[in-house]
Amino acid sequence: MLPRELRIYIALFSLITSPTSAAKCAAPPLNLPYRNISVTPGLLTKGIPMQLGTPWQQVALIPSLQLDNTFIPRFSNTCVHNEVMPMDKNITNGKRDVILDLWERDGHPGSFEENGGDQAQGSPYGAWEGENWWVKCSETYGGGYVPALSPTFHDNGTNDQIREWWFKKVDYKDWHFVTETWRFADYLDVYTHENYVAPEDDKKQTTSSFMFADEGKLFGDVGASLLGLTPQSSLLQALFDRKIVPSMSWSLSNESLCLGCVDAGASKGDFQIFKPADRGKDDKLPCLIQSKVEALNWHPSLDVEGATIIEKSFMACIDPGVKFLVLPNDARATFKKIVERDVKGEYEDYILFKGPPKEDVGLLTVRLEGGLEVNITIPGAGKVGAEETGEWQAPIGKGGWGAYGNQTFVLGKPFTDTIVLRWDAEQQEYGIAPLNPSRPSEPDLKPLGCTEFPKPSHSDNSKQTNTGVLIGSVLGAFTGGLLFALALLFFFRRGRKTTLSKYEPLGDTVPMRAIPSDRRTVDSWMSGALSPPPPSVGGTIGSPSYLDAAGSRSGSRMGERDGMSIIGVSMSGGGGGLGIGAREVNREPVMVADSAVYEGAGREVYEAPEGGTAFPSKRERAEVWSPDLRREDGSV
Repeated sequence: MLPRELRIYIALFSLITSPTSAAKCAAPPLNLPYRNISVTPGLLTKGIPMQLGTPWQQVALIPSLQLDNTFIPRFSNTCVHNEVMPMDKNITNGKRDVILDLWERDGHPGSFEENGGDQAQGSPYGAWEGENWWVKCSETYGGGYVPALSPTFHDNGTNDQIREWWFKKVDYKDWHFVTETWRFADYLDVYTHENYVAPEDDKKQTTSSFMFADEGKLFGDVGASLLGLTPQSSLLQALFDRKIVPSMSWSLSNESLCLGCVDAGASKGDFQIFKPADRGKDDKLPCLIQSKVEALNWHPSLDVEGATIIEKSFMACIDPGVKFLVLPNDARATFKKIVERDVKGEYEDYILFKGPPKEDVGLLTVRLEGGLEVNITIPGAGKVGAEETGEWQAPIGKGGWGAYGNQTFVLGKPFTDTIVLRWDAEQQEYGIAPLNPSRPSEPDLKPLGCTEFPKPSHSDNSKQTNTGVLIGSVLGAFTGGLLFALALLFFFRRGRKTTLSKYEPLGDTVPMRAIPSDRRTVDSWMSGALSPPPPSVGGTIGSPSYLDAAGSRSGSRMGERDGMSIIGVSMSGGGGGLGIGAREVNREPVMVADSAVYEGAGREVYEAPEGGTAFPSKRERAEVWSPDLRREDGSV
């Protein structure tokens, strides 16, 4: 025996290196609506819409726990009769009738014979006027597929019985595996609504195998287009391998099939757990979910006290792929009496009562072992008068066609429409909970069989709308526009400042109007006999703009440009003497040169000469004229 310390190390190492109990989801949730579609004008069929072939042909699938593979119905009249009809029974003037009436046989809705019209009138079962085999097939199977119309159809040439447990059990061999391109009709809308982005192009459709009845053969007593959802489901495996669904788990209600997810608000109370049963252990229970029915009561309406219709409990299968209830003989007999109607016929999938459907809604209260109790609604109940005509079908049958045979009791779709049924592939268990009558309109999807939904990759699909890129583009455009506007404002203000600096500010200079016109006065200024007029009050002599590098104060000195000289006045910081230098003044006006002295020109006040304008280039020549200051001998 290993030492205690070594055993502890091994145990810790195994805990660290062991995989987690749940894997990360392979894809976002896929919540497909369970809805009515019209595959034949005038008829509605409820199911999961699937489109297959090129171009698309549509059928309505019913989720099923009976088949491991998905069964697609062939568009063929063999859906309504047992064998190929002899041609001589339907020949009129050498041609077979295009429109054939149907007459009912003692059996199920899939058991109808084609007849040439007059013969149907003599049938003891009556004629089905106005109905044709393709209408009845479409109503029963939710459409039909024609392989000749699709170039992508491929017959695999095999019907490997090992891959389909149920058909092997009932010894049905008239079928083949076929391969076809297909998609769920609502996949694009559901994905876009849930993720706010379109799916990748290579996931909008896929190619996989289906079961398909051979031409001219029956459908193996299958009563619908069945979407196989067993743990060995080939369709779910194909979707999971391509990362189209999050996991091999699913949940089902009367409104949707959620692949890899469960709607947290769809159910109320806790889920009752059912482990998958051994389908081959008991011939009377060849199903995955088995439960004992402890009580079964009938209420003609919501406000009427119920009455039991069973004498003892019984074991039943639970399967949404069976479109009716299969109950024991004593339960059906009691039910036929308690509804107070005459029975017109009893078949494998329903009981037919005389009189039209009424407005009352009856309830079948079912209590399972373990305490789960649900109410099955059966509309159309109520008393009828003797003079009223019509028929009312109650979805309670003897079993056989469309079910697990006539020896297996089944709680089918009327029962599963009142519950939330889920399969957790990670825990390998089924769960059943009552449906929440006040569930929110918007589903609250949670991962099932995995831990966390991945976020769709926006970079993998260049055609899809990227909200982040859109918002970034808007913000980038706004920021760029703002920077452009600020740049325009900056250059506008800089240009305005540069233009204003061209004008002469009011500084410590002699105004042009103060320059005398006579030479004697000018000579007196230069000799110091007379003082020049005071500088303009617009300037501040003590301001920093008047300080030069040597610390002396100087008036704003007019620069020279284009040969023009303006008289300037300067005051020496040392002696306080005043010197006036006169140079030749051209008659052509120019603007003041730029210099550091005028950097503050934007804050100066500008004064127009008397009778003139503040804009120098617009002044008249006489306005800027000054006398010739040269002496007669030419000196200044």
